Amino acid sequence: MSEAKKTGYPSIDKPWNQFYKDGIEVKKDTPWRLYHTAGNIFDGTYPRETRYHTVYASNKDYPDDIALNYFNKKWTYRQLLEDIDKTAQALAAAGLQKGDVVIVTAVNMPEVVHLSYAASKMGIVLNFADPRSDAETLRHYITQVKAKMFVTMNLNYPLVKKAALGSGLHKIVVLSVGRSMPGIIRMVYNMQAKKEYPHLKGMKLDGSAMSYDDFMAAGEGQPVPEEVPYEDGVCTVMMHTGGTTGMPKTVLLSDESFAVIAWEYAYLGMPFERQQLFYNELPPFIIYGFSICIHAALVFGMQLILSPKFSPEDFPKQVKKYKMNHACGVPEHARQLATSDITKDMDLSFLMTFVSGGDAVNPDDEKMINDFLKSHGCRYRLIKGYGMTEVCATATTESHTIYRDESVGIPMPCTTVRITDPDDYSKELPCGEVGEVWLSTPRLMLGYLDDKEATDELIYTDENGTRWLHSGDLGYLDDDGFLFLSGRIRRIYITDNGGDGAKIFPSVPEAEIRNHAAVKDVCVAGRHKKDSTFYEVVAFVVKSDDRVSDDKLTEELKKICEDRVPSYMHPCDYVYIDALPLTPNNGKVDFRKLEDRAEEMLG
Repeated sequence: MSEAKKTGYPSIDKPWNQFYKDGIEVKKDTPWRLYHTAGNIFDGTYPRETRYHTVYASNKDYPDDIALNYFNKKWTYRQLLEDIDKTAQALAAAGLQKGDVVIVTAVNMPEVVHLSYAASKMGIVLNFADPRSDAETLRHYITQVKAKMFVTMNLNYPLVKKAALGSGLHKIVVLSVGRSMPGIIRMVYNMQAKKEYPHLKGMKLDGSAMSYDDFMAAGEGQPVPEEVPYEDGVCTVMMHTGGTTGMPKTVLLSDESFAVIAWEYAYLGMPFERQQLFYNELPPFIIYGFSICIHAALVFGMQLILSPKFSPEDFPKQVKKYKMNHACGVPEHARQLATSDITKDMDLSFLMTFVSGGDAVNPDDEKMINDFLKSHGCRYRLIKGYGMTEVCATATTESHTIYRDESVGIPMPCTTVRITDPDDYSKELPCGEVGEVWLSTPRLMLGYLDDKEATDELIYTDENGTRWLHSGDLGYLDDDGFLFLSGRIRRIYITDNGGDGAKIFPSVPEAEIRNHAAVKDVCVAGRHKKDSTFYEVVAFVVKSDDRVSDDKLTEELKKICEDRVPSYMHPCDYVYIDALPLTPNNGKVDFRKLEDRAEEMLG
């Protein structure tokens, strides 16, 4: 249990510090200088370095260690640093310099890693965008930042070419996903790609477009650019929110964010060691995939296995193939691992860490996954975390020794969590009370690009000058500082209850409906009542047992809600669907699509 509270308010008492006060064991090959000693509570000090310098300093003395693995083709850290310099030469030859913006639409491949750290070395800003974005969105990104270069996969070239028309963009670099694959695998990949993407057959690059090979060749013989020093408060990476409607917002992040997050994982005492295998299929345009699964993995000197395909269904095959020590994913990755015929008889003692983020883990699934891991030789449980693009990924996390069922862990060492009354920003709520989750961290974004109104709406500066992010999530902290999420503020619907306004919290009926044995998952979405500004809700249900008829299950679910849920929160209808829709950027449940469908049902 935590020490006696001084005020009763967790953002002041920081009960989670009890888990940090003993520090960590600093091993002889700790990848960079840790600025604390065992026995000290975190003092707020961390290395202030660019992404490039942190990776360089961590690995320059281990040139023969393996850095990257792409379809079992491997590169050492010496080769990685050389490739970064070669890419920097190519950027310089193309006329790029400090402060210029390069947009990248690509999946995991070695070239993206090279480009990321070459840009960091030169002070060039990378704007990572989802390759599945439409031409209008890409054009918006190009014109918004006055991009000097666009690096895209050949699969997306026609779309980028269309987006670039009249935008002022002068350089498009076209990269094949198969470029760094081993020969036979590359040949098979190219054949399959041409079947799926007919435009690749005989594709010609027009105007200012050039192949990645030509881009790199242009830099040969050029001086290697000097390293640009670290600067506070300067945007070096742009990411985009996973909004389900409207134009995604552009999040501005500084190198401080990346310096802090890698350091925090070291302070947590995660069992990361040089040359362990770290598997990543989370794409670089998702902050979780970029900051943790690429950057932190390289800072720790691990072997980073890159997979260009995000596929939870294939994850068990990858586990069997690579026998990785660490991996990150979404809850579906863990569920597939625990239910696949491929892994059902495997000894998984090699798997030390599986971290689940991006969405909540169903409590029943959490127990099932942990039972599976334990019975298959894993020393550690599923690690759950919580975060946002706006705070450079993780805000709270469990570790191998710090966990609690159904929680999303404790605040990271540099992060403070406050639970705030949604109706009174000046009022912090004590442990155990549900309110809006607020986050304060040096990793907090600089703001949204060209959107001061949205920035000011999301970030609140208190009387002490502390910047707090409104997460939009409901939750509470227990006495030991573990965070438990309860739902989303933006999914609170106002309805009428006996003539008075009342709030529907979808998580309340969802929790009861999900407890039914024939229900696999559920999302409760709101719609306007006919001829009213008040709302009613519809339950979209994914069945786990098709032997139960829809009518029978509806009858049973109605009875459950009548017994356990306030009447004004009862779903007015039950709709059975094969799977809940997910947002394209981050794989969370797209409740807005379900809201639209619920509205359409009224005709």
